[in-house]
Amino acid sequence: MYYLKCLFFNFLTIFFANHILPGIVVADQTKLPHIGGDLIFSIVLALLNSLIYPLLKLLDSHLSPVRIALAAIFLNFGAYALVKVVPVGIQIVTLEGYAIPAAVVAVASFLTNYFEMRHHRGCVAPAPMSPPPMGPPKI
Repeated sequence: MYYLKCLFFNFLTIFFANHILPGIVVADQTKLPHIGGDLIFSIVLALLNSLIYPLLKLLDSHLSPVRIALAAIFLNFGAYALVKVVPVGIQIVTLEGYAIPAAVVAVASFLTNYFEMRHHRGCVAPAPMSPPPMGPPKI
């Protein structure tokens, strides 16, 4: 359930960043029931952003917030650079339209993955304690 919350939060962040922040033009935003490229881009990038912690955890057991932040930064700046080259329903028209949404989405992705990491570390049961030694105490 926690993963679905992270996925939904990432999706909303990406979708609204593409629609609200300056420097990005969304194609065909006037069609109300539309499944456009902007929606597909938001879903795919949200799915990738919500998989950062599980994939890094699978690859490395000593996970730090710095690694999560670097993965989020590289993923989001790379995705928005790819949008600049391949039109997918949104069009980046200025440098701010590239940098600001990528940074906002990277911060949101880092926060969701960081809280997921803290949630999973808090759910781990402590190691069972060994029973006390039997017999008379040693002096």
